[in-house]
Amino acid sequence: MKKQFNITGVCPGKHSNGGIEMNKQSKLNIIIIILLLLSQGLSAQEGRGNGRVGGTVKDKMGTPIPGAKIILKILTGVSSGARKMLGDTMSTAIEVDGKTTEKIEEGCQWEIVSDRKGQWGIIGFATGQFLLTAEKEGYATFQHNLAMTQMRRNPLIHIVMLKPEQEQAPGKIESPAGTGLKMGNTLYSEGKYEEALAYFQECMSKNPGQFEIGINLGNCFMALKKYDEAIKAYLNVIEGYKKEKSDLKGFEKAATIYASIGEAYDILGNFQQATVYYKKSMEVLPPTDAAVAYNTAEILFNGGKTDEAIAYYVMASKLKPEMAIYYSKLGYAYLNKGDIPAALSNFNTFVKLAPNDPQTPVINDLLKQLKERP
Repeated sequence: MKKQFNITGVCPGKHSNGGIEMNKQSKLNIIIIILLLLSQGLSAQEGRGNGRVGGTVKDKMGTPIPGAKIILKILTGVSSGARKMLGDTMSTAIEVDGKTTEKIEEGCQWEIVSDRKGQWGIIGFATGQFLLTAEKEGYATFQHNLAMTQMRRNPLIHIVMLKPEQEQAPGKIESPAGTGLKMGNTLYSEGKYEEALAYFQECMSKNPGQFEIGINLGNCFMALKKYDEAIKAYLNVIEGYKKEKSDLKGFEKAATIYASIGEAYDILGNFQQATVYYKKSMEVLPPTDAAVAYNTAEILFNGGKTDEAIAYYVMASKLKPEMAIYYSKLGYAYLNKGDIPAALSNFNTFVKLAPNDPQTPVINDLLKQLKERP
């Protein structure tokens, strides 16, 4: 979504001798417009997400494998509120032996190693399709396609690495008959969404009263990019909850489902409906994940509802105060509103939190011009 900035108070300048003479305020306003337009070209760098994924690496006997190289690569363009694009700068937190370090990498691929307990974890991505690879000398390479999201918890990925002599051809699933949720969940965690969907659909047909299976269906449809079907599945679950409960206030599952519906509408480009369901999620339960508030703010800001957007950007920044992008967005929102002191404060916070961010030089230039205004 492109940002539409409505800068007010631009002075056309004074005409003299057939030319245009600009006063200081005019020059400042023009510089602000140029910088704001330039900042739109940096949206790819801005678009860090709030997604988390992690798990373990073990051998066939369940023994942890330390030092396995875990490679996570984006397969498709990333959507959702941050609107990430291939080639983004991403923030990756890597846990090794219980210690977490952070690094910034250019591009759309990360390489990390499992710790001594075979554990690994990555944060800082938005919604999209990824290829997960695990490599270690003496073991066969492990690969799986995964659909991951920043709007809800991603399932733990438990990688089993085999010695070359232990490898076997993957078995075919002949029929979902007589199977249940456990097999569907296993397949889902392995990235086999079509197969998992078959199991969940059979479970639903055999147990129509178990409406919560619709959550599993919705998650599969999201992973398969069948967003309209995901929305329908999630809404059926909400209707089931409403029949059981007189009030959904404070009910975490309902809040999560509403957020997932909002995410689906967001991906489809129906930002009005996305906002409706993001707000429903926050009305049911104040968000603990800043991504919900941030995505709502993005949609509102792009719809010209600056005051409402600011409220949700502030909410996001309180939930995750270390996330620098929230302050840059607040700075632009306040600047758009004409509140220069608030814009300066938030831009300064952004620069302090992200001195090496690709957008920092642009914001430093903007800060300089704002401070020199008459």
